[in-house]
Amino acid sequence: MENELEMIQTLFEYQSFGLMPFPCKPFSEEIHNSSEGRLFFHKASQGIQMKDDEIYKWFGEKKLDNCGLILGEKGNLSVLQFESEEKIEILYKKIIDLDQSVSNLILKNFIENLFESTTTILTPKKQIQFWFKYTKKLPSYNSSYEQNKEKLEGINIFSDNYIVAPPSFVRENNFVEQYEIVIGKQPILFPKEIDFFEKKLSK
Repeated sequence: MENELEMIQTLFEYQSFGLMPFPCKPFSEEIHNSSEGRLFFHKASQGIQMKDDEIYKWFGEKKLDNCGLILGEKGNLSVLQFESEEKIEILYKKIIDLDQSVSNLILKNFIENLFESTTTILTPKKQIQFWFKYTKKLPSYNSSYEQNKEKLEGINIFSDNYIVAPPSFVRENNFVEQYEIVIGKQPILFPKEIDFFEKKLSK
């Protein structure tokens, strides 16, 4: 009973933040493949939240189901993900060497205070996610597919499609790990003065 109560309470919190949760398969990052599960995903993609009784019914009965969150404008969510704390430190050192423009000074302060400022998540692979209200300042980027590794090494940005969210569990190679909330405060606005990621990814 404890797991489903945690899921239900967390989903209510997500919805109070204006986010768009929907059900995923148990121990998986895939959208739930039932017709009702796909309908919830479709509604969330249109910016329609689950009703309270739908959350109680679905996640109370389907005890092991995961939850996802819609990204982008409809989901009002952008995610900045680092492979490790070391990658945050590497980015910080690069910023120190940049010219002291207003944008870069704000970026430096922003990185210094990341852990206290907004929703912070630890993934099963121990990556660190920082959640923000949707912003065009964080264009989607996957470093795994990037040939020029110097662009943003060890950093991924998610601003479209969806992510799997805490307290979901995933199974890989017979090991079960959980998405964890480190700081559960509401996602904040990304500073509009920071153009670092836009400039980096437009090259």
